[in-house]
Amino acid sequence: DDLSAGPAEDGTLDLSHNTRTVFPPELCQFSQTLLHLDAKNNSLTQVPECISCLALLQSLDVSLNQIEYIDKGIGQCIRLRSLNVSRNRLESLPNELSNCILLEKIVADQNRLTALPETLIDLIAISTIDVRDNQLTSIPLGLCRVPTLKTVLCYGNNDLTVAPEHMRDDTDLLFHCLEMQLKFKEVIAAKSNQRDELQVKAEEIREELNNATNCISELEKDIAVLVWERPDEYMRRKERFVELVKFAADKIVFYWRLTKDAALKWWNDHKTHPEY
Repeated sequence: DDLSAGPAEDGTLDLSHNTRTVFPPELCQFSQTLLHLDAKNNSLTQVPECISCLALLQSLDVSLNQIEYIDKGIGQCIRLRSLNVSRNRLESLPNELSNCILLEKIVADQNRLTALPETLIDLIAISTIDVRDNQLTSIPLGLCRVPTLKTVLCYGNNDLTVAPEHMRDDTDLLFHCLEMQLKFKEVIAAKSNQRDELQVKAEEIREELNNATNCISELEKDIAVLVWERPDEYMRRKERFVELVKFAADKIVFYWRLTKDAALKWWNDHKTHPEY
């Protein structure tokens, strides 16, 4: 059994072309010697957490399996240079792949991938990404600015919108499309930030305007009080008050006389005995 024998002198362990359904946890005992693991063409369904113990691993080939899940522990394989997960059932790749800073090649064609981690743009040594024949609808736009990345294969993804189909098999044309969209996105982001800043400023101005309006109202009240308390205004109002009182008194006397005359007339008109 290749597993019991352990890695060869060059650090290679060949577990390919078997019927394994479980990623062997016994691999952890080879954490100091295992450099290259070939487990292609088995019936594996996942790459479990125990992969994290293989810190010296440089290449991992688990193609031609039935893998649906790769544990985030793969991010602990910081010396990993090549990852082959071709022809599996993966719908996503772990974000932690970005921790594998020496990773140069990712082969993930013929899976069920719908998106790629944005963190792939942080890989400083990556040169090849093969994601042909998946179900991708987008790929990270920032890939076009990764200086070491020379080849991106993404044709066979019918719903991919970042580039026309005839441009997906040419990395240069693909990068041109990604760059144009990235610049457009940056412009939109800048405009959105400006809009948000203007909205905040507008709210501040509106608040200041409300405060100013309240201050004006208070000042108008104070002015009204001060005007009332001015001597000339006081005298003017006093004279007006005296005039109103005199006018009212005259009216009272006038109507009292009218009432008196009317009462006397009524009395004279209704007397029942002669006047002597």
